[in-house]
Amino acid sequence: MTARRAIVREWVVVAAGWTVYALTDALHAYLLRMPGEPYQSFSLHALNDVPDALVFWTPLTLAFLALSRRLPLAGALWPWGVAKLVAATVAAVVARAAYGYLIEPIFAEAYSPFDPLPPLPDGLLRAIYLQQTKVLLVVCLCFAWVQIRRTHENRLRIAELETRLARARLDALSAQLNPHFLFNALNSIAELIHRDAQAAGHMLKALATLLRFSLANPRDEIRVGEEIALAAHFLSIEKIRYGDRLDVRWSVDADCADALVPALILQPLAENAVVHGIARRRAAGTVSIAVRRSGAMLVAEVGNDAPSAPAPPAPGHGVGIANARDRLSCLYGDAWTLTQGLRDERYLVRIELPLHDTPTQARPPRAAPPIA
Repeated sequence: MTARRAIVREWVVVAAGWTVYALTDALHAYLLRMPGEPYQSFSLHALNDVPDALVFWTPLTLAFLALSRRLPLAGALWPWGVAKLVAATVAAVVARAAYGYLIEPIFAEAYSPFDPLPPLPDGLLRAIYLQQTKVLLVVCLCFAWVQIRRTHENRLRIAELETRLARARLDALSAQLNPHFLFNALNSIAELIHRDAQAAGHMLKALATLLRFSLANPRDEIRVGEEIALAAHFLSIEKIRYGDRLDVRWSVDADCADALVPALILQPLAENAVVHGIARRRAAGTVSIAVRRSGAMLVAEVGNDAPSAPAPPAPGHGVGIANARDRLSCLYGDAWTLTQGLRDERYLVRIELPLHDTPTQARPPRAAPPIA
């Protein structure tokens, strides 16, 4: 909304509000007239109250709304702002009293002859006394409304900044993941190309498929079916490299195929399973990937046979898990868990996230849950 449209809208809303108030006040005076008072029609009451609302109270309200936005009522300059607000309020009370005293004679015929207007000094003081409460109420309401709007706008601004930060963080995490995977994949191809050029060619094709998806697909989330296909491409690269030493087992529920998961969330976990599990075994090992539904949650598990013997962490250890945690946090806030650990001589990483089929907006990150 442009600034001019916002000003016009504010004028219309304030004028409409005061018009409704004036009509309500006129109806109240018409229905609850005191015994002995001469009859006055509703239109006569409205003719007295509505112009008063539009000519005086509407501009006064708009003036105090503008003043409340500009005055420094916080920080080091707040005494100066409060002094200005008090002075403006006193001036408004006097102006209202003078306006009422000068305008009321125009509608004198609408009043009872037994209630004549008092002389000027007493009449002006009486008008000040009668109008001060109403003016103070208008001032307080204007100030409160401006503060409420300012607080609301600040919250919206903070939420927008947090969303942008989460979006930038998620993009940075994706940018971090791609070079990490690419470095490892190219190392595998470099090792194989001198031993089996044909197998290296197959690896390059599978790698090209993964990179094409990564570069051409801007989505944060993809369908489980797509994610499984990408993980299969990656594991086909590793299968060529490790041969019979690597066995891959899949268990994917058919009713989960259209559910959404973070793009390339399984690939770094499968990579960890191969690099930190299968590569450290003397004998053959198995990498398992399972995706299933558990109530309102989607469960994804990536497991591998434990290494034959303890060894120092390999370079890049933990990058995939940390990346997965941060991406899950950006997308799902607190509504996810990631646990990892040994179970029956197998190392298992388990992710639980909300089962959904509509895209999720990035959220501000949270602290990662403790490792189970």
